[in-house]
Amino acid sequence: MIDELLETITPEEQAKTDAKMLLAAKIADAMRNKQWKNKDLLKALGKNNPSIITKWLSGTHNFTVDTLVELENVLGIKLINLNDQKEETVSRYHILVKGLASGSRQYHSLNDLMVAEPVSNLFLSYPTVKA
Repeated sequence: MIDELLETITPEEQAKTDAKMLLAAKIADAMRNKQWKNKDLLKALGKNNPSIITKWLSGTHNFTVDTLVELENVLGIKLINLNDQKEETVSRYHILVKGLASGSRQYHSLNDLMVAEPVSNLFLSYPTVKA
């Protein structure tokens, strides 16, 4: 019977259920770390309905963003992450100037260098470093 039920759940429904269960587990872990009971969380949030905490911890509650932010604040944890997890690429340029006559020249910008030196004298390499 359970197998039949599991077969009817769409991937989207499963993802929603997984997210709710994960939120409940994170809240329960944070409460355990603070050695809080349901009544302690209720008091910290300024709420007066004890059954709401039980519902949150059941893994079936559809949280609002407001509630998640309130929980983050009182528990000192992150439940939602709005930061984009893009990997940034930083390029470092190494510029060699071939055939400088005597001494060295100082350039204040890449543009100054490009204007002052013929392109044939420039060698540009840029190894990429992941940030």
